[in-house]
Amino acid sequence: MRVTMDIELKDEPGQLILALEPVSHFKANLISVFHYHKTKNTSPGMDGKVQVRLVLDAKPQIISSIKDKIESQGIRVLRIDEEKYRETMTVIMIGHVINTDIKDTISRIDGTGIAEVVDMSLSMPEILEPTSAALKINAIGRAELNRVLDMLKEIATEKDLLLILPIDAD
Repeated sequence: MRVTMDIELKDEPGQLILALEPVSHFKANLISVFHYHKTKNTSPGMDGKVQVRLVLDAKPQIISSIKDKIESQGIRVLRIDEEKYRETMTVIMIGHVINTDIKDTISRIDGTGIAEVVDMSLSMPEILEPTSAALKINAIGRAELNRVLDMLKEIATEKDLLLILPIDAD
């Protein structure tokens, strides 16, 4: 399971290493670290602290142990959030996208429970002319993304839309 963990560290040397020790101890996979450090701390209420975002890949019970160990070291865990969607793809739909109810298309994707539309860019040249929409879709995994793409192909056929997929799409 991939998890984002936001923590708050004292703005002192060695604090990041201290926070990462439980990650190593419990053998979690560290995907990324974003350490936002200002030279002058002007954020109200931060009082010499910095926020760090850790992205980890580990079993759920290990995440809980890492959190407990980090907190036992006096480090505040601000938020833990599971990343449900791991695969991303952008597709383009061309035709009368608006007139064929783009909301319905998005709702059908989001309603699967395995994927969701996270971004959309729409181009409408003239009121009666075909429109185009670029949809960014996130899915739980590759197999689920492929199932949603199959569904999108059916929707495109049903609504007489041209569906353009990336070259690496199955």
